[in-house]
Amino acid sequence: MNNLAHKKEAFSAETFSGAINAAGFDIKTIASKPDGYDLTIKGFMAPGWTGRLTAALAEHKIGIVRGKAERITMSAWNSNFELKSPAPLANPLEINYIALAGKELPSDRKVEKISLVEYVMEPASRHGGSLYVEVTGVDRLGFLGDLLDYFSMRCLFPVKMSVETVAGMAVDRFWLRGIGGSVPSDGITGAVKENLESLLVSAKGNA
Repeated sequence: MNNLAHKKEAFSAETFSGAINAAGFDIKTIASKPDGYDLTIKGFMAPGWTGRLTAALAEHKIGIVRGKAERITMSAWNSNFELKSPAPLANPLEINYIALAGKELPSDRKVEKISLVEYVMEPASRHGGSLYVEVTGVDRLGFLGDLLDYFSMRCLFPVKMSVETVAGMAVDRFWLRGIGGSVPSDGITGAVKENLESLLVSAKGNA
């Protein structure tokens, strides 16, 4: 059972058009990295799946080292993540990641403090209708899931994202849209900017 690679109803981009509501994943060990795993998810995913998946991974004590996800049609996604977990609650090779991505988060789920060092925002007009947000924050298990949950509470969801951990810092980039893929309004954009300001470690005595 060495170098396991598990595939569950995996579909390539070419088969998306003929596989409505289908999604699959491929998980395998990374030979050169102890406790490292390579996860690929492709297919039709429900809105908000990235937040649900990343939050659930944290609950399983599985961290995300780096990764990319992009919506390539209205509902079809192509994503890849490098996972790491020295002591997971479950074997990462035996987890159903599609099920995790579809499981609603508890309404009383505790969201830990998000500490940002800096952020960059660029208007939707510069990114094809998506609000661009880049954050650098103090990394911890669950950081990405909590950040995505933070966006979702403001009715914003990524259509593309790139995440990476560098020297203990999370460097994450998001292209965000509203419900149904709508362009974020000026009001929402302004509110998000104000919210991000409050998360800076130097803000409001958080240093």
